Amino acid sequence: MRESKQIILALLLLTCLTVMDAFAQSNVVRDSLNVLNPAMVSADSRFIKQIISRTLEAKSRNNPEFRPHYDCEIYSRNEFDLVNPHNPLISKFLPKGFHFVYDYVETSPVSGLPYLPVMLAESKSHYFHSRSPELKKEVIESSRISGINEEKTVAQFTGGLYIKANFYENYLNIFQVEIPSPLADNGSMFYNYYLVDSLAVDGRNTYRVMFFPNKWVSSPTFEGLMSIDAEDYALRSIHVRLSPGAGINWVNDLAIDVENQRLPDATWFYKQDKIYIDLSVALLGPSTMLSFLARRQIDYSDPSFSENQLLGLLDPKAPVLMHNDVLKNEEDYWASVRPYPLTKQERGIYEMVDSVKHVPLYRGAEKIGNMFATGFLDLKHVGFGPYSSVYSFNDMEGSRVQMGFRTTKDLSRKFRLMGYAAYGFKDEAWKGGVSTEFMFKNMPQRKLSLSYKHDLLPLGAGPFGFGNGDVVTSILTKKGGRKMSMIDDISLTYQHEWSQGFNMTMGLQSRTIFPSVHVPMVSPEGISFDSVGYDQALLQLRFSKDEIVTRGVFDKHYVFSDYPVVTVNMAAAMKGIGRNEYTFFRPEVTMKYTLLTPPVGSSSIVLNAGTIVGSVPYPMLKIFEGNETYRLRSKSFACMDYYEFAADTWTTLFWEHDFKGFFLGKIPLIKRLNLREVAIVRAAYGTIRDENNGIPGDPGSGAWMVFPEGMNNLATPYVEAGVGLSNIFKVIRVDAIWRLTHRFDKVEGALVPHTNRFVINVGFEFNL
Repeated sequence: MRESKQIILALLLLTCLTVMDAFAQSNVVRDSLNVLNPAMVSADSRFIKQIISRTLEAKSRNNPEFRPHYDCEIYSRNEFDLVNPHNPLISKFLPKGFHFVYDYVETSPVSGLPYLPVMLAESKSHYFHSRSPELKKEVIESSRISGINEEKTVAQFTGGLYIKANFYENYLNIFQVEIPSPLADNGSMFYNYYLVDSLAVDGRNTYRVMFFPNKWVSSPTFEGLMSIDAEDYALRSIHVRLSPGAGINWVNDLAIDVENQRLPDATWFYKQDKIYIDLSVALLGPSTMLSFLARRQIDYSDPSFSENQLLGLLDPKAPVLMHNDVLKNEEDYWASVRPYPLTKQERGIYEMVDSVKHVPLYRGAEKIGNMFATGFLDLKHVGFGPYSSVYSFNDMEGSRVQMGFRTTKDLSRKFRLMGYAAYGFKDEAWKGGVSTEFMFKNMPQRKLSLSYKHDLLPLGAGPFGFGNGDVVTSILTKKGGRKMSMIDDISLTYQHEWSQGFNMTMGLQSRTIFPSVHVPMVSPEGISFDSVGYDQALLQLRFSKDEIVTRGVFDKHYVFSDYPVVTVNMAAAMKGIGRNEYTFFRPEVTMKYTLLTPPVGSSSIVLNAGTIVGSVPYPMLKIFEGNETYRLRSKSFACMDYYEFAADTWTTLFWEHDFKGFFLGKIPLIKRLNLREVAIVRAAYGTIRDENNGIPGDPGSGAWMVFPEGMNNLATPYVEAGVGLSNIFKVIRVDAIWRLTHRFDKVEGALVPHTNRFVINVGFEFNL
């Protein structure tokens, strides 16, 4: 028994020693591991660089826009939604019987927030493309719009042409904001790329590549994921979102999804585009933020790459054409052309959205929104305004009150009558005007206009101040508004749109200009003129290319073109015809061009040149546009006085470069303010012949009239330059302008500094 106990104790001792030895051995191993040198692992970027490089090299064969010809069918669906409709700001004012709309609330795939559709539109079109001759044409065959007034004028925006997401291009233009593509030729300047996976898609090896903006990029960029075919190095699909801090006003979020397809002949073509834009406006703070989601989806089908016989029949100057019966509401028709059926929820949205238009709250909000956009409060048949001109003041009139009206499209879509009346309490005089427009056709535009005005106008301000005084301009006026002349003006014009890129306006104008205390009319012999009158014929030709145009019932607005826009104006009069005492011919040409220079912003360039053939009094010369206010007027010379310079042969240059925050966006704290830098240069040069030279005391003067005090010629060019800071609180811009030439006036033989050598201008700008 004793021996068995000893054996057991020996076994226990041996076990303990074994465990202790194993523990000691583990410590030795651990200690030895602790003294091993660390292994450095670094990513090899050569492979991803090779993938991107080969994809860029293959752009010419994989980009459908590089094909000589193609045409395809397009189905486009557009939706405009109210995000977070349960917002207290909305729910508080929503009538009790109006809460049925909440039955149609869905969830956004972008933000995850609920949204309520307020406008739906879909269209079916045929798209044509040709490289030689150059042609991009969308023919909208049918369109359906719900939630707003269905009009042919807005049907052109239901297609897919205006926001085309082609990532093979170097930049994507989103509302005139140039965002570099991840597949741009210089994409490595903006993005870092990471290979995250390699997998088979449709039996083909495919690379999945993530991309993020470089650290020091301050311009808007994307981040996202793209799939690249490993054999053809073609873009199969891409998902992008606007990178945080992109600094695009009102855009809270933006996402784009693109899918391309490989056709049986081994070529690649578009399959589907989706774009989501979350637009947000904070009224009083985050709790009162109103957000809207704009969504658009395009599906491409039936591509053909042979030259289509219809190409020769299409107008090359109009990017969008529409069939006469473009508006179609039959559900059976749309069910047959949609590439996918609508869900039960989507089918009910059409009925709900149309019902919303009949709710009084909706109609009232529509009127108020329209008032802020147009300046007129439209009732059923008549609108009143513009509200900004109800009260103003100046030295000649004292306090001025004004009221105007116009008929609405509910009264007539062919005829519009407008008018206004104003009264000055200091000069105790009535002013006013009336005009009428008759629309023969809206698209293309054919419009006849007749107008009459009897009002004060500072000729040296250009066409900006005729009957458009407002209290803000009155407050910001430097010298009280003294240099104004009473003018009677009757004009008859006819506008004819030959094509979207060629517009013609011709007309007749009869104008009488009366002198004032500050703007006298005196001959070199000292004889005072009671007035100057002339009748002239007018012709304007406007040339543009691929220009985006918005159309209302009566008005047409030019938005943007990638190409220069050239306008030729001609005016002529002959002595003896009408009441003319002067014979003259005035040709003038203007070129406007917006040069996009991403990532350093864009330049706006306006060049103007003209001449006057004949002898005329000074009110009919070219009087350069001055600005005697502190208000921002980009088409005037900020440091030039009214009636300061005149010429009969002239040229002007207005150049502004908006850097879009290229510099300030790189400063850590300031970049949060999203401020934008602007550089400004404005210049003018003009000469004047002896028969038009009314400078007092000039021995060569043979003019009809002596120039008013302070007016001179521009034999020495006038130049001003400055810098601006825009996007202050998203809507305010401040410019500081210096006068670089003509900085001194000669007074009694001595040089005296000009009183307008430096100015600060303030104004509002609404940009993305």
